[in-house]
Amino acid sequence: MSKDKINSGESEGIFNDFIRNKLKNKIEDIIENGDFEDNMSDVIIEVNDIKPPIFTFGGQGEGGSGKGPGEGGEKLRFSFPFEKFMQFISEKLQLPNLTKEGQGKIKEVSYEFKTFGPNGTILDKKRTFKRAMKGSIALKIYDPENDKFEIQIRKKDRRYSVPKRVEKPKYKAVCFYMGDVSYSTFGERLVLEKKIVNFIYNWLNYNYGRKNVDHRFFVHDWEAYEVDSHEFFKADVSGGTRASVVFDLVNDISKNEYDISTTNYYGFYFGDGELFGNDADDINSMLKNGMDEIFNRIGVVEIMPSSYSNLLSTISKNKFKNTKTSKVNNKSEVVKTIRALFGT
Repeated sequence: MSKDKINSGESEGIFNDFIRNKLKNKIEDIIENGDFEDNMSDVIIEVNDIKPPIFTFGGQGEGGSGKGPGEGGEKLRFSFPFEKFMQFISEKLQLPNLTKEGQGKIKEVSYEFKTFGPNGTILDKKRTFKRAMKGSIALKIYDPENDKFEIQIRKKDRRYSVPKRVEKPKYKAVCFYMGDVSYSTFGERLVLEKKIVNFIYNWLNYNYGRKNVDHRFFVHDWEAYEVDSHEFFKADVSGGTRASVVFDLVNDISKNEYDISTTNYYGFYFGDGELFGNDADDINSMLKNGMDEIFNRIGVVEIMPSSYSNLLSTISKNKFKNTKTSKVNNKSEVVKTIRALFGT
């Protein structure tokens, strides 16, 4: 039997493993070339270069075979739960789970089937069978040496999964997205920025739970102001630029609108890095004087920087604990940037 040929009795589980392994190898390509949008529902993925295995149907001696989808140039469509897809990404990119700090005062209640008892509604077949097997051996009705193969399941053998109330701390997180709308945020620059922002948005939701994360968007030219997520990706052609004002605004909001002891802070800045005067030094001072310590992670990304870009070079003079930097010039560097922002 060839390696792509799967027996029908095992086909479903093996085919799912086959597809999962193929998709894990395509994770970076999906992030770089796909539209990784926020929906928190099933992730639909289309691929056209996965050769599906050949299935055989029926029992021994019964013929029949079938070709899977995707042959003849057709695309294969796969639906994955959001949580599972993000787990694939975490494993492939080797991203550590985000550290959840704070006191976690809000409780998240769930029911997990971790205990087992003689009464209930969900029968645990494995435990029931083991008890029935032991009882049948003791009663000598299961005795293979004497051609006795009866397994009797008595009422007292039955074991049921019993839900147990579990309370877990639910952590609050806020993410501030900061963007420079005075530079040429159009075309490839805007596409690159959106890919990274969409990943961050989903990654935080995956780690904390969608309802536990505030996503707030800020833009700046000469002044800074808060916008909605759609306005964040719209370009402006205004002339002047001063990035320190958006850091100052976010720093002020983080201290006055959230409880530092119970909130996990994230902030990510995107721009071409071309700053003038003392602007880069002012940002550096804010990071040194509290922001880097308060925030779980601050990311500063130069999108297609020029030879005049100086923000990262200024920040890199210091060894910050929680501030990470990266440059991205094309889509092939998107995954590298994600690793730089969230790696240890």
